[in-house]
Amino acid sequence: MTRPGAGSLAPAASPAPLEAMEAARLAVAALVDGGVPYAVLCPGSRSAPLAYALAEAELRGELEVMIRLDERDAGFLAVGLAAACGAPVAIVTTSGTAVGELVPAIMEANHAGLPLLALTADRPEELHGTGSNQTTVQAGLFGEHVRASLLVEAGQDPTAAVRAALLAAEGLAPEDAVGVVDVRQVPRGPVQVDLAFRDPLTPPDDAALAGLPPVASRPDLLTELELLERDAEAAEGLAGFGESMRAAALRERRTVVVAGHGAGAMAADFAAALGLPLLAEPSSDARFGPTAVGAYQFLLPAFAGTVEAVVLFGRPTLSRPVAALLNRDGVDAAMYLTEPSPWFTPGRRRERVISDLHELAAFAGHAPGEWLAGWLSTDAEAREAMELVLAQREGETGRLTGPALAATVWEALDGPLVLGSSRPVRDMDIMAAPRSGRGPRVFANRGLAGIDGTLATAAGVALAERRRTVALMGDVTFLHDAGGLLLPTFEREPRLDVIVAQDDGGTIFSTLEHGAVAERGAYRGAVTRYFRTPHGLDLAPIAQAYGWDATTATTHQAVRAWLAEGSTAGGRRLLEVPVERRDPRGLHRALAAAAAAALD
Repeated sequence: MTRPGAGSLAPAASPAPLEAMEAARLAVAALVDGGVPYAVLCPGSRSAPLAYALAEAELRGELEVMIRLDERDAGFLAVGLAAACGAPVAIVTTSGTAVGELVPAIMEANHAGLPLLALTADRPEELHGTGSNQTTVQAGLFGEHVRASLLVEAGQDPTAAVRAALLAAEGLAPEDAVGVVDVRQVPRGPVQVDLAFRDPLTPPDDAALAGLPPVASRPDLLTELELLERDAEAAEGLAGFGESMRAAALRERRTVVVAGHGAGAMAADFAAALGLPLLAEPSSDARFGPTAVGAYQFLLPAFAGTVEAVVLFGRPTLSRPVAALLNRDGVDAAMYLTEPSPWFTPGRRRERVISDLHELAAFAGHAPGEWLAGWLSTDAEAREAMELVLAQREGETGRLTGPALAATVWEALDGPLVLGSSRPVRDMDIMAAPRSGRGPRVFANRGLAGIDGTLATAAGVALAERRRTVALMGDVTFLHDAGGLLLPTFEREPRLDVIVAQDDGGTIFSTLEHGAVAERGAYRGAVTRYFRTPHGLDLAPIAQAYGWDATTATTHQAVRAWLAEGSTAGGRRLLEVPVERRDPRGLHRALAAAAAAALD
């Protein structure tokens, strides 16, 4: 029987119903066969068969299991793991409200195109509708946010369902239940397999299980050689493309390349090969190269009228001037896309979709040399003027500013970076100077741009990257996910450095239209209480209570020194940095004015 809200993918009936442990072992075997490297598990009774089966698989070295107490944080840990490793990651919960706790992470994974596999344990059919404890309709609970939702009734073999779910998570689909169409049909994304289990939920008293250790061996951090090999592989980029484009007869055109979230190094290589100005968000992984423009959002209002065409890589999420340019009448726009996208529906954006790089180059053309030079020289002048504004403000207030802190963190990075949504990602976009060579991998939950689970996401990135990872976030983002600080005793410890820009509340609202409301006076108190929500807390002691090494820094020199110590330090560290909170809106206006003066 299929309960409401779920598809049914049941194989031919077995000679006899499977015991819960037999079914769980088959489900885990299908995960391993499907190349799942990590499973995140939350403790629970109905999911116990899966817990025991995962413990057996981990002992055999087939995958790594990570235990978390909170399903919401476990979901975002899986988001970080999937974002960093690129492979499907399983998340296992018990029945009832535990399943609902995954909703925020599933929504983020949906819009970010991350292949999560939610294995949700369920009660057998005969207990539904009877008032049985922890029993609800959970198959299909995630609605349109999953690529597939499959129900496996108690006693059935789950192998086919798990295999089909893994294909759906990769955007593939079975063909007549025989072969597989090796072309992505839909965007990658999360899936659900709801697995019902009947008692008994524990393994039989079998001598083969005696001596099962509580923890399997854990992989070490990457060696220096492994890091070099990984970085060399990532740096291959568009080998030979630049030479072929320089030899091609391309028209001269004032085109800019916009690199949104997830664009990748290809965007920077493409822009460099054609001599086009590159406007790259921090989480594009493309903020580098000889044509990258750092202060682009302040320069665009002056240059936009001269732009003839735009080439878009990735998803633009941060800058209103970029959004205005992409929708500007009279500006041709193209988007590089080679597979279905999770963040827009075909036909809902105006850009022409192009999947061939040479066709894209013919659309873009090459920029007049003096035009690119104008962008770059003005960018350098604008950045210098903005740095003076920040230094002056810090001298007046005695506190660091968010944009200057972001610049300091960016300059000191030698590994992956995780950016919290809200102000830090925008501060990084304003002041992170483009690097001449490939910069660090940058991760951010930009699928729905929420502050949910940022600490847990950062931990997932650090665990999958197997190297020191830095996370920069605001204090509200930190407090929103304080539970993500908790690491159970037996778990592998991420090598994670968290920097919190502490301005006592959500000051980002001051930089939005709500700041203008507060300036008018009548609603100032309401904006402070209802939007900024000051809390008055010191954050370092909270982290220390969870076993973190935590301290505070008040100067750029201290921040640099703390980051430098991280190259040899291990484990989890937190740095609380009090930042200027007096007038974020005024600071943003001052930066814009300084950039405008450089343009004049």
